[in-house]
Amino acid sequence: MVPPDIHDIDKRLSSHEAVCAERYGAIRERVGRIEALGWSTLAAMLTSAIGGLSFVAWFFFTRTFQLS
Repeated sequence: MVPPDIHDIDKRLSSHEAVCAERYGAIRERVGRIEALGWSTLAAMLTSAIGGLSFVAWFFFTRTFQLS
């Protein structure tokens, strides 16, 4: 078996680096979308929680003081 020479190794390594760079870019893009989805979900949950608590407070406030 003939050992590979330095140029063959360099070509294989360069090809490997290019493929990995492309995969890394795709992974970063996916993680960015997942992160955006997480932040928007958090914002929706907080908005819903604040709105729900406001409604509950309003409901009990109006029933307690007979404002309606």
